[in-house]
Amino acid sequence: MKLLIIIATTLMMVSTGLTGLNAQEAVKEKGAVKKVESKERGTHDWLASFWAKVAKVGKKEPTAVPTSVAGLRGAEQEKEKELAPYWKGKEKSKDRAAMATVESLISKKDFQGATEILKIFGQTYPDSPLKPVAALSLAYCYAQMEKKNEAKQVFEVFLKDYPEHELATEARSGIELLKDRNK
Repeated sequence: MKLLIIIATTLMMVSTGLTGLNAQEAVKEKGAVKKVESKERGTHDWLASFWAKVAKVGKKEPTAVPTSVAGLRGAEQEKEKELAPYWKGKEKSKDRAAMATVESLISKKDFQGATEILKIFGQTYPDSPLKPVAALSLAYCYAQMEKKNEAKQVFEVFLKDYPEHELATEARSGIELLKDRNK
């Protein structure tokens, strides 16, 4: 069985034209350019994966205020008059609406706009269960804007405030990744 693996590996290397020595020489010739491209691609991939996890957790978090039923007053009014929406029951979930706006801005790659909302999210919605998601979203935006130190600080505060959160491991990975990018 080992002989078959060795033969198959040798055939693949010969067919691609890369023997052990040639492969080493090719890597040396490409040098630092390949390493930088690989590291940047790895960072990009990690950030994409990280954002997918944050968005997923944000969608399953309960809101501080239950969702309400909305209606329109004046649906049978004259065409020129403006319709007036109203909320039946409790006020609509503003923290969830703010995070939906953030998601929309991030999908449009408007990280600055998302950052402005996220910076004040904790003060605006102090009881929101979405605060950890907002913090991670802020770190993500800073990382996308190449503000590595700010992103790292947000990750560190997140870990201090939410050490047992399900995305704490990703926050630690983010800190390590940002340390590597600062070198």
